[in-house]
Amino acid sequence: MTRLRTERGLALPMVLLLMVVLSVLIAAAIGAASNEARANANQESTVDVFALAETGLELFIAKRDSFGFTAAPPAASESTRVMLTNGYADVVLTQVRQDTVAARYGYAIRSHGVSTLASLSGTAQAERTVAEYAAWQSGAMTVLSGWTSLTGLNKNGNSGSLSGIDGCSPAAPPVAGVAVPENPGYTGKTGPASGNPPILTYSTQQQAINATNIDWNGMVNNNAVQPDITIPPGSWPTSFPADYWPVIKLVGDYSLPGSGQGTLIVTGNLTINGSASWNGVVLVGGNLTSNGNNTVEGAVVSGLNIELGQLLPQGSVGNGTKTFQYNSCNVAKAMAKQSQLVGYTNAWVDNWPTY
Repeated sequence: MTRLRTERGLALPMVLLLMVVLSVLIAAAIGAASNEARANANQESTVDVFALAETGLELFIAKRDSFGFTAAPPAASESTRVMLTNGYADVVLTQVRQDTVAARYGYAIRSHGVSTLASLSGTAQAERTVAEYAAWQSGAMTVLSGWTSLTGLNKNGNSGSLSGIDGCSPAAPPVAGVAVPENPGYTGKTGPASGNPPILTYSTQQQAINATNIDWNGMVNNNAVQPDITIPPGSWPTSFPADYWPVIKLVGDYSLPGSGQGTLIVTGNLTINGSASWNGVVLVGGNLTSNGNNTVEGAVVSGLNIELGQLLPQGSVGNGTKTFQYNSCNVAKAMAKQSQLVGYTNAWVDNWPTY
């Protein structure tokens, strides 16, 4: 009887001990599972917020003007918040180099990504900062002449002007009045052509194409240049304020509806009627037909669809007192739309200090 009571007295502590051990094991298992879940969540958040920071940086560099920053070059400091899916990125641009004489400007651009996804209890929102050094690259165009025609050019009559003499003040050195490949070359009256030389002839069509340095396939098919307006489906601007120099892409053959300024990218043929005028750059895939007393002050390149393998007839300039004149100021204003921030090679970091 005494032995039985002793065994019963030992059973209770053993059960209690076993329950304590099991509780500890269960708590440890729960803790391990919780830590693993937290570790996985932290890892996912790290990847997600890194993507937010990087996306914000790339969007700002590629589409800075869409965030309301149009100064060229950029100001000493610019900042904005880029709203993204499941978070945002605070992007800050700071000028770190300024050489106004050489027109060189350097910038440090940092992007601080913050996730807005719900986090585990006791865990702070994920954040990450990346940065890149970039330079301001001004838009530029290789201007060979007042009118460069890759399909050659024929001029009827001695009236009008095909001039490579700069119409800007102060004037840049003159360029050729007309530039063409030897075949089919320039035919007709030479009196309207003036410049240095009045008529520039390249031995082959390919030499003329190379000299223009225009990526026409990229512009037409790969959005190498982002237009402000594409017609169709867009419509022609109702007005052109003094500081409005848009890039307008006209798809197919087109007749210019009126005067304007900026950069015209025409994938087909372009016809200019009446007394319409254009200030800036005109790039035409097909031929440019000028009816009436038109004026283009800037630079014209036509016949660019030759680069795409198309066969085009010789271009023609009809009768009339039409004027096609090189103007470096108008070219610069048109090309300003092509200026952009360009990241330096191997100048991207993901350990930028965060304060």
